[in-house]
Order: sequence, then structure tokens, then C-alpha cells
Amino acid sequence: MTDGTVVVGFVGLGNIGRPMAGTLAGAFPVVVYDVNASAAAEVPGARVAASLADVGAAATVVGVAVYDDAQVRDVVTGLLAGMRPGGTILVHSTISPDTVRDVATQAGAAGVGLLDVAVAGGDARARRGELTLMVGGDPEELARVRPVLDTLGSRIHHMGPVGAGLAAKLANNVALHVGFQVLEEALALGGDAGVGEAALLEVLDAGTAQSWLTGNFAYYRRQIREVLPPGMVAKDLHAAVALAGDGADLPLTRLAAGTQREAVVVAALRTPLGRRRGALSGVRPDELLAYTLRRLVQRAGIAPDTVDDVIAGCVNAVGEQGRNIARVAALAAGLPVTVPGVTVNRMCGSSQQALHFAAHAVLSGQQRMVIAAGVESMSRVPLGADAAGATPPGAVTGRYALVDQGVAADRIAARWHLDRAELDAFALASHRNAEAAWRDGRFTDECVPVPADLTAALLAGELPDAGWLIERDEGIRPDTSLAALAMLEPAFGADGVHHAGNSSQLTDGAAAVLVCDGAEAQRLGLVPLARIVATEVVGVDTDLMLHGVIPVTRRILERTGLTLADIDLYEVNEAFASVPLAWLRETGADPGRLNVNGGAIALGHPTGCSGARLATTLLYELRRRGGRYGLQVMCVGYGMATATLYERIGEA
Repeated sequence: MTDGTVVVGFVGLGNIGRPMAGTLAGAFPVVVYDVNASAAAEVPGARVAASLADVGAAATVVGVAVYDDAQVRDVVTGLLAGMRPGGTILVHSTISPDTVRDVATQAGAAGVGLLDVAVAGGDARARRGELTLMVGGDPEELARVRPVLDTLGSRIHHMGPVGAGLAAKLANNVALHVGFQVLEEALALGGDAGVGEAALLEVLDAGTAQSWLTGNFAYYRRQIREVLPPGMVAKDLHAAVALAGDGADLPLTRLAAGTQREAVVVAALRTPLGRRRGALSGVRPDELLAYTLRRLVQRAGIAPDTVDDVIAGCVNAVGEQGRNIARVAALAAGLPVTVPGVTVNRMCGSSQQALHFAAHAVLSGQQRMVIAAGVESMSRVPLGADAAGATPPGAVTGRYALVDQGVAADRIAARWHLDRAELDAFALASHRNAEAAWRDGRFTDECVPVPADLTAALLAGELPDAGWLIERDEGIRPDTSLAALAMLEPAFGADGVHHAGNSSQLTDGAAAVLVCDGAEAQRLGLVPLARIVATEVVGVDTDLMLHGVIPVTRRILERTGLTLADIDLYEVNEAFASVPLAWLRETGADPGRLNVNGGAIALGHPTGCSGARLATTLLYELRRRGGRYGLQVMCVGYGMATATLYERIGEA
């Protein structure tokens, strides 16, 4: 190798190793060895070595895909018999710290670098006999391998909770992982980055057809193109984290994406929200939801029979909103009878919960394409109609203080020292932001107008493109003022601070989101709006009731390893002005990222619809701004709260 050519060696083949080594042969001279000579002979473009020493003598960098301590020791010894100083051996195996120490010392004495990525569930590197360990967040794991590091005088690179989990997953695909390492090392030693990147993409295509880890390939492909700087190739999350700087930019949000299925949003839309007794008061809610479903399928460009389920949120599921409105709407939309439907009720968070259920179904592998939707006609089915005048049971009232939500909102204002002037100023900003959003066209993509004759439109083969009943939200009051708000009487007690102007409006509307398996979206050529990174729900005391937005935010941040500073946009439902203001005060979040296009105070809060509506608004604005993360948080009656974290992917 006096000409400086980088030669790649590969030891240990198989269903993944053969296409991996063969693809690498398209980018570098490759020499392979395997105890099964026929397997080695099946690697196109590679030279089959007669012995391990032959591989060592020929190769600059050698990838070893074997599985236990004895094999690792034998292979390293054999390679070192022929390998000249300056070469590198890359090993991936669940081997013991003692073996790591021994083979690293052996390689170091020969002037050969050694890398192993599976010691104790982490990533250990030895270059010229020096070991740098990249481990997960388990303190016991770190303590177990520290003596090995101390013996070698090596360094520790701590990865947080990501490393161990991902390494454990990738240990099941040894040849694939080693191949990525080989490619990265070869590039670092002077290989052509452009050729190497193309080779790696070919590897992903080959591996997709042969590996059960299909989801990983989509992840790797996206990581190459989106996460790393141009020209840089990473073998896995470890490399990406190291390049990002000690993992600060790639916490657990990437773990789910890389090792599990992905739930992505490929389409979302909503109707305009109509004021109570306004334009939508003459429209049946089941047909309004049906229209939204039909428009969603049309926008996504999918075959209707590919939808596995329709999950719809609806709070007052009686009358025209009864009889399982999700199924009724699916039938009214003209979806095939094979598409089922189910209605869920988590009060104000109902359609956000529908979205969570859809994501969970996709992530579990049970379903691949699910519509999460929501609807509420507060004109035709009054708030509280589902209770039909019934009171809570004594077993509840005997234990807990149950109050009106407005009373709870006033209590939150008192607890977080929010006066009426602050609430009114927030309400005014909501109206102004919503009006500006319509004026600047920011709601155009997310909002679909509703035709005047909805029944006829649903029965027709094609949806209309004119003759609209409502085209924009009715509740926005662009001419309101602080003086006008100050004249309104308190709604929940003479000394209260909430009134009709700084509380959410009773409205009518529907919204829908299409949640899809990431691999399925890729297969169908669908461009996602975002990935659903994490979902969360909490319960809190019923006395304050609506403050659950604070602990649910903390919990989802803990789950993902993010901070609010990492998140580009927040949507915190404006059920009452005190809720998002208390959230801001408690979390210290940037108010400039909160509800930037207004919220329920201006647009309205059709309870069963609001979760899907907030998701839709958030995702379109995240795309418009080119942001990365969006957080949706909603307070829920009886002391609950829901949260969803999204990551924008796909095209801008």
C-alpha cells in the first residue's frame, strides 16, 4: 500500500455482510475473509483472502463482524500477524471488558488501532492502544468499565442515556454496523467522501431488502442528508452525537427514530371555526367531520382503502354527535366500509388524545395509516349535554373539590399572581395575532372552506371549489381594545378576573391529521410535515384543575432530553388566559414563541376539535418558519393535561 490507497478488509459475512462488503467494493479496494469460502466468494468486486494474516497484510482498515470473546481474540491475533503499523481493526461484538483490554493492548503493541462499539452497551475506541469509551447513562455500567479504562490510561466520553439503548439495538445487526464504521474510518484515512456517501446509500437500499431493522435504514438515510454537514458520513447515532458536541443536539428524540418505527404526520387541515349560532350552526357535526376526512384524504393523495382507522375526539357525544361519530363520519365521507372508526373523549384534549392513540398504533406496528380527528358543534350540541343534568358521584365529591373550570382559572390567576390587566393584554394579543395570520396568509394552507350545501358535496363524486358557507374564522375581533375588554363583567364571581373576552369562545369546527408509519410514507412518496417524537398525559388535583400544563411540559421534556430553549414554537391552549400565562411564568419559556397565530381566545375552542386544530396550526407554522421542534400542550377538565412534541422533517 505504498501508493497510499485505502484498502478495506471485511471478516465475518452473512446476509448483511455480503451486500455490505460488496457495496464497499464499489468505493474502495476490498479484501474479504470468511470461514465459509462460498460466502466470501459471493461478494462481487472483492478479493477473497486465504487467511486472516492475508487480510491484515492487504488492508488499511478491517471490519470484523463476529460475535463472542474467543472469536474476537482469534481474529485480532490472526490479523495482527500480517498487519503493518498504522492500520485499524474495527470490532463489533458483545465482548467482556477483559477482552477489550487484552485485544486493545495487543493491537497497541503492534502499532495498530482498535475500535469496539459494544463493550458494556457503549462505544469503546482504541487508537494505537489508547481507548476512549463512549457509554450510556447507567452509572453501574460506567463503574463496571472504568477499571479497564484506568488500566489503559484512557479517556471517557459520556453519552447520556442514548448510547446504551441504541448500541443494544444495533448489536443485533453486527455486519451492518461494522460496515458503517469501516466506511467512516476509510473516509477518515483518505477515501473519497462523495463516493463513500453514495456507497452508504446503496448499502441502505441493499440492507432494506434483507434486514428486519427496516426502520433503521430510513433513519440512516435521513441522518446522512439532514443531520450531518455536507460530505460527512456517520455510522450511527454515536457518531452523530459526537459530531454534534457531546449529544447536546441529539437527545432521546433520535433514539426512537433510529431504533423503532416512526409515526409521522403527512397531512393536516381544519375547517374555519364558526361562532356559536354562526355560519356553521346549521351544519351537522357528523357531516362537518366527514367533509374534513374527505378533504384530508384528498390532500394527502392516498387511496382511501389504505386508512386503517379513524380516531376522532368529541366531548359531547350525544344527539348528532352520538352513535360513534367517527364511524358515522367515515361512512358519510365515502371512505370504504372497511375503514373503521372510534370516538374518544378526554374532554378538551380529546383529539390530541386521538392523535396520541394514532401514533401509538403506528409505533406498535399494529397499523400503518391512521386518521386522528376531532369535531364539536357547540351550537347544536351544548356544552355539558353528554351529562344530561347528572351530577358527579358521591364517591368523587366526597374526596375531591370539583369546581367550574372558570373558577379554577381564577384560582390559577391568584396562585400565579396574574391580574386582570395581564389577562386582558394577553387576550388582545390573541385577537391581533390571529387577524395578522389571516391577513398575511398564514392560515391559508391549513384551513379548508366549507361548502354551503355540505350534504350534496359529500354525495357528489368531486368536492366543490366554490359556493362556500364559511371561509375564515368568525371569532376574531380585530377592532377590540383594552378599553372594551375592561368593560366586561367577571363571569365566575364578582371578584374574578376572567370574563367572556379573556376566555375561550364557544365555537363549531372540525380538524383532522393523517398519521403514518415513516417507512410506509417513504414507500408511498409522501412528504411528512413532522415526526411525532413523544406524547404525554398527566393528572393533577381537581381544585386548580387546569395547571396540569406545567407538569406535563416538564415530563415530556424529561422524556426527550430537550429544554424549552430547544423548541421553536409552543401551542398552549387558551382555554382561559391564566393558563398559558401561568405556564409562561412557571416555565420561563420565551413568550415570543407562544401561540404566535393567536389561540382559542380569538379563534374559539370547539372542545373535541381543538387538539387536532392546535396540531395543524403548529405544524404549518413550524414548516413556514423552518423550525425544528414544536410543543403542543392542553389543559383538560377534572385535572388532567396532554402534551405532544413534534419534530419537523421533510421539505420546507
